[in-house]
Amino acid sequence: MKRYKKTQKITIFIILFIAIIFTSGCQSENLKEVKNETQVKSYESNNKSQSEIHFIDTGNSDAILIKQGDESALIDGGDNDDEGRVVEYLKKSGIKELEYVFATHPHADHIGGLDAVINSIPVKNVYVSNGDANTKTYRDFIEAIANKGLYPSVPLLNSEFDLGTSKFKVLSVANTDDPNNNSIVLEYINGNDKILLMGDAESEIESKINTEDVDLLKVGHHGSHSSTSKTFLDKISPEYAVIMVGKDNKYGHPHKETMEKLKQENIEVHRSDECGNIVVISTGDGLKFDCAKGSYKSGSDKGDSNNNPGNINSSNLKEEKVYWTPNGKSYHTTNKCKNLSRSKNILSGTIKESGKLDPCDSCH
Repeated sequence: MKRYKKTQKITIFIILFIAIIFTSGCQSENLKEVKNETQVKSYESNNKSQSEIHFIDTGNSDAILIKQGDESALIDGGDNDDEGRVVEYLKKSGIKELEYVFATHPHADHIGGLDAVINSIPVKNVYVSNGDANTKTYRDFIEAIANKGLYPSVPLLNSEFDLGTSKFKVLSVANTDDPNNNSIVLEYINGNDKILLMGDAESEIESKINTEDVDLLKVGHHGSHSSTSKTFLDKISPEYAVIMVGKDNKYGHPHKETMEKLKQENIEVHRSDECGNIVVISTGDGLKFDCAKGSYKSGSDKGDSNNNPGNINSSNLKEEKVYWTPNGKSYHTTNKCKNLSRSKNILSGTIKESGKLDPCDSCH
């Protein structure tokens, strides 16, 4: 029997939807790898407790498929322009139905492709974070849910959801002013294997995560310096880390500070910008990767990205006029950004002068 502990139904969903419609005008002997024509990998095993964790390469965005037996879950769905790739990946992976879809938070690089997924593949349960977003991407997501007669729920802290003989446990579902920190943080547990999926949660939330000794960390916020604190790494002591990040992305992800900490802690890194799709096999007593160990190079290193006009170190971005506050974490492309509406001391200049590495998710 499925466990759906402590879930909170969004009772105003129908009202919200109506408003939106109007507003929006490595392998063991018994592990056999099977490659199909689209290069999506699947695996056969006599081990019924084996599960697959697919970190789908969608660039600087998140889309994670977890399968065990005939049951599957999707955590995030990439950005808007990734929707075709995500749907194709799921279908080529043999997904006929998704037991769960978790939308960790409403930023486009996490939910952009979910409307296409919901429209293309049967989904039984949808879970969302606290908060919403006044964006077409979010409206498309909500509309797709409504059109399928689904009712999204906000899971409560320590909720558990079965997937075959494995399970998810909700370790954070905060309600703050920052959508990143509202990310649904999930711990996927399969036998003795523990995988921590951070969404875009930052150090403020990391300090509240109640778990230890995980095997794999999906690094928060694409390797941004705002996540993956040393204190957090010391507490959870992962053996492996996966970073979902786009090659030569304009944000400079993963940031140098993050990569230095992972290297100092001797954590083996696997990166989608170097490996493409990353498939991890959980046997219930250990993890196996389908790609080689990655590098500790930061996204802003000049080694292989000198000619990329979107790199954060390139001159065009350095000279772009932006706005920021002395104590803020991000820079803004307009001084009319809603996140600056209460700020009395707004500064302007170039990104380099701001000293900020992260763009605002609302106005950028």
